[in-house]
Amino acid sequence: MISLGARTVLLASLALASGAHAVELKPKPLVLKAGQELTFAVTVANGVATAAPALLGKLGGAQAKDGEIVVGLTPRDKELYSQLIVTEKTAAPIDFVATGHIGEIVIDERVICGRVGAPFQQHIGGVSWTVELHDFTVGKGCETP
Repeated sequence: MISLGARTVLLASLALASGAHAVELKPKPLVLKAGQELTFAVTVANGVATAAPALLGKLGGAQAKDGEIVVGLTPRDKELYSQLIVTEKTAAPIDFVATGHIGEIVIDERVICGRVGAPFQQHIGGVSWTVELHDFTVGKGCETP
């Protein structure tokens, strides 16, 4: 009997040998809930930004070190918004997308335009159960209020 891992490798090898195209897998998004913050390093190679696995902590508990981003999510306010609090200490601004979900349903989505230095905030719908951070790119210079 062949193990599941061996079967997967065998099937992938057969697919490539038969001329099938490889499928590019997207990295898993970083997941955040109200009252939490994520600290993660971002590397930039050949113009592509890649987020490392994140360290989860309580909101307000971490300080970004060189090469890191800290993203916190406040509990919702009386107007049903939460605030994403972002601090970037990266060589270049890093833009990303924050998507609020209730289960599989998208509630709100915001493009976060990176700013190196002082913390900044962006509101997002506060009724979300989780907020996923994904699609990291080197800052494109989008304007933020």
